[in-house]
Amino acid sequence: MKILTLQNNDRTPSGLIGAAIAEAGGVEDTRFPERGDAVPADASGHDGLLVLGGGQFAGDDVAHPYLPAELAAIRAFAAAGKPVLGICLGAQLLARALGGTVRRHHTPEVGFTAIAATEAAEADPLLRGLSPLPRLMHWHYDTFDLPQGATLLATTPVCANQAFTAGPGLYGLQFHLEVTAGIVEGWVDAFPDWTRDRFPDFFATYRDQLANDLPGADRFARQVGLRWMEMVRAARAGSQRAA
Repeated sequence: MKILTLQNNDRTPSGLIGAAIAEAGGVEDTRFPERGDAVPADASGHDGLLVLGGGQFAGDDVAHPYLPAELAAIRAFAAAGKPVLGICLGAQLLARALGGTVRRHHTPEVGFTAIAATEAAEADPLLRGLSPLPRLMHWHYDTFDLPQGATLLATTPVCANQAFTAGPGLYGLQFHLEVTAGIVEGWVDAFPDWTRDRFPDFFATYRDQLANDLPGADRFARQVGLRWMEMVRAARAGSQRAA
């Protein structure tokens, strides 16, 4: 199984989700649109699409002229019945690609945060049986409105739309379930003064948060990643039978 991974920043790799993809027998074809890597115009060469995070605003095509190609890829995979998983910026792009709006949010979320599953999550194949959800990592300023027909799966008091599904295999997750300790440490190390000045509580406690919250987040990421890959496997098998 070949997964097209769109990595929108050097510091936002696939992490724990990449590990689950590999465990399930998948191989990532990682592209860096920000560096000028081509984004395939159709889904024919891949079995699933993973769209990762980044500091870009999902609605700013002028500053980030590769975003329309990412939106087109999301639509192509969805139209082909192939699973799409969007994380943080990727979730915002999935929402936008399917007709939702993206916007700046009034309150940023940074750090490991309690997240509540909705009632719909208990019937959803990705999150069924995983409630109560663990505390999961956030680092975002933006949010989105759900596309028409999408189902909300998780929420927080600060930012309502935390996880949604827009159809079989199509999932947007605002939180960073993919992070390892090294990824979070890298974010802080890259912007230490900025992080300390803007988010002093997080800066003072992030190592404690990693120690306390990452083990549960790690287990959750593996479960979600393996379940999503089962959807990739099923979609691939269905496509082969149809051919």
